[in-house]
Amino acid sequence: MRTPPKPKGSQDLTEVSRATLRFLRKAVEEGSLPAPLTQLDLRRRGVDPITTGRIIAVLGQLERAPLKHVLQAILAERNRAEKRRPHLLWTGPEATGSEALDTRVQLQQRLAQAQKSVLLAGYMFDDKKLLQPLYEAMAARNLDVTLVLDVKAKTGTPREQRIDEQVAKFYEDVWPGKDLRPRLYVDPRTAAFNPDRKTSERGYYVSMHAKAVVVDAEYVIVGSANFTSRGTNRNIETGVLLRDREFAKKLLRQWEVLIAGGVLRAV
Repeated sequence: MRTPPKPKGSQDLTEVSRATLRFLRKAVEEGSLPAPLTQLDLRRRGVDPITTGRIIAVLGQLERAPLKHVLQAILAERNRAEKRRPHLLWTGPEATGSEALDTRVQLQQRLAQAQKSVLLAGYMFDDKKLLQPLYEAMAARNLDVTLVLDVKAKTGTPREQRIDEQVAKFYEDVWPGKDLRPRLYVDPRTAAFNPDRKTSERGYYVSMHAKAVVVDAEYVIVGSANFTSRGTNRNIETGVLLRDREFAKKLLRQWEVLIAGGVLRAV
């Protein structure tokens, strides 16, 4: 059986703002707006003609009790969708009218507000101030923190020595405190040097090039910015902030598999 077409004016309320829907719910609950709704009553309360038509097409036949429940359900779904909406992160000069969020501000807020766990994987770290909120959150709560580092190979330096050197440098120059430390992982392949390669990238097998944060298995930040002063203050960088448990768990699982399989090694 064919689905009948929607009437003109559309029965879709997606173009009706949350502010208008909240106004309708409050007015219906207080009894200041009669039900069923009429175009005249909505227009008297300042609702524009196009929005009025959309509201009446969908909700115009409902009495007070079902109308209130429908409005509550619509607003609840809008709130859930808003939480899961991707937010653009940006480092660098702002475009006029941009709705992007500041990379550094959002990253530090998420780290400071972490309640249970943080996974942070990065290609470059050089900024103690950037990680200070994470250290303070660890000091305030029983926070499970995992960091994954890239280790740069170095001519004439054995792989294990190079890993030890770079881990020590991270704790000395980047990590804010000495009393609390995260679980630290590296991919040993990144520290391996291959002197036989005759290319512009001679010496490097692989890099741990990801820039990813997962907080409380719910919030995710991924993007181009390294966890450095330049990457979060001066460069032009883009990224995304998501609040999505399903996606966060999938991303966590990727790292957990690498740890379980021995690709990433605790140091």
